[in-house]
Amino acid sequence: MTPAPPGVPAAVSPRQARLALLRAGLLDQVETAVKAGTKAAQIEWEFGLEVRRDHEWLAAVAGQLGLSDAQVDDLFR
Repeated sequence: MTPAPPGVPAAVSPRQARLALLRAGLLDQVETAVKAGTKAAQIEWEFGLEVRRDHEWLAAVAGQLGLSDAQVDDLFR
């Protein structure tokens, strides 16, 4: 995943990420994808202090859900 373009936060809080996903109707799908992923991704999702736009686990989950970089950017905004 490429770094966040100008105007897109490089990171958001876990609360912000979950609320954005909930509003987009994607929270359940993301949680399912994370549970099916690596233990490291599960730890990042559950205990991370921030969700980084350029993190590899985020790219993997976005890819599983068929989300484009533009759609991920919109979620971060």
